[in-house]
Amino acid sequence: MFFTKKNKRISENLRRFSQKSVDEKKFLRDFYVDNGLAYISCNVKQYSDIIDPYSVKGYEWLSESFVRFVEENANYIPPEYPIVLEICGGRFTEEQRTTIEATIADYFALKMVDVQWNMESNRNRMLFLGGLCLIFALFLYGASLIDLPRPIAEAPFVLFWFALWDLAELALLDRRDLLEEKVYAARLASVVITFQDKFEDSPLEPEEEKKVLEEIFEEVEILPSTQWDQEEEEPAQ
Repeated sequence: MFFTKKNKRISENLRRFSQKSVDEKKFLRDFYVDNGLAYISCNVKQYSDIIDPYSVKGYEWLSESFVRFVEENANYIPPEYPIVLEICGGRFTEEQRTTIEATIADYFALKMVDVQWNMESNRNRMLFLGGLCLIFALFLYGASLIDLPRPIAEAPFVLFWFALWDLAELALLDRRDLLEEKVYAARLASVVITFQDKFEDSPLEPEEEKKVLEEIFEEVEILPSTQWDQEEEEPAQ
């Protein structure tokens, strides 16, 4: 009797938990999205909270904990919303602010390079498998015109379907995931950074928001933050 009541209580608890839901849009409005922009606010105390203290000047790298914080928050934001990264706290010099902006831009641009390499590898594999499918299809067509032993005639048929299955998986599933990863990577590589002495829960004004959107979508190609101008040496006289 005791176990029967306990089992019923457990079943009822499970049923009630399964009926719960979350208002996703309300959470996004409350935590991230405001007037078409998404905001990620992070609290820092010093330069090394953002820039890894092991990196050398001119080749700065982001702190692992800072990257984790930004990426985990960005994962909850729908891909259509551009991101404004608010760095709150810390007293940075103008040079440090420039370095922080450049390092964040370069770090996530390199992440986007990884995605582009994966997409190129995906495309090459699709071309290779497509070529195999074509070769096997031509062999099967030729085999249908002549009398071949059954094992020889059926082997290309099996290989053809294996290649076609892998090709469909790459084109329909993997490619879609890679395109989604590219959108997320491009959004972080285009993030706009603002600095605040302390956190203030106030979105940008409409004019500022318009300026941010123009800045994000102005250029299609994302370039390294620092362009080294190589001046030609004057010939010795």
